[in-house]
Amino acid sequence: MNKYKYIYFTWLLPACFVFLIAQQALVYYGLIDTYNNGHSYTAEVEHLRIEQIAAQTNGSMVLRFKNDTGQKIEKKMSLPVEMAGKLQKTRVVPIRYQPGAYQEVVIMPTYKIQKDLIWSNIAIAFVAFLITLVIAIAAHRYANKKLSGSNEEMVIDRID
Repeated sequence: MNKYKYIYFTWLLPACFVFLIAQQALVYYGLIDTYNNGHSYTAEVEHLRIEQIAAQTNGSMVLRFKNDTGQKIEKKMSLPVEMAGKLQKTRVVPIRYQPGAYQEVVIMPTYKIQKDLIWSNIAIAFVAFLITLVIAIAAHRYANKKLSGSNEEMVIDRID
């Protein structure tokens, strides 16, 4: 087996970014669906913690609320620092809840921030897709060139 055939695996890089873009699009449409079709509730912030690990800062929170049937629901969510910072001093927060949706809970005060973060994730993934697409095309051409040239036997003529 020729070692240049492994270069074709570079096509997995742009494929991963297409998957990431599709996943973020699902998150976006799930967010919009829950915002438009979900039920409005008031949730208590049971626990909110902002953590800094190395160069990354994020937060986590536990929301507790009762739905229309009186059932207590508790949701643990991880939040980016932009959203956690806005909710830091809040004990009661308005939410939209749609059970079974791709995004079940939408926190109303951070709705615009969450939409903007999703769009920035999509934009970054799209730029990364374009860069890795160019790399994959160049690698594909290089592999084709090496594989087509490797089938020929080298003939050395001696001229005296």
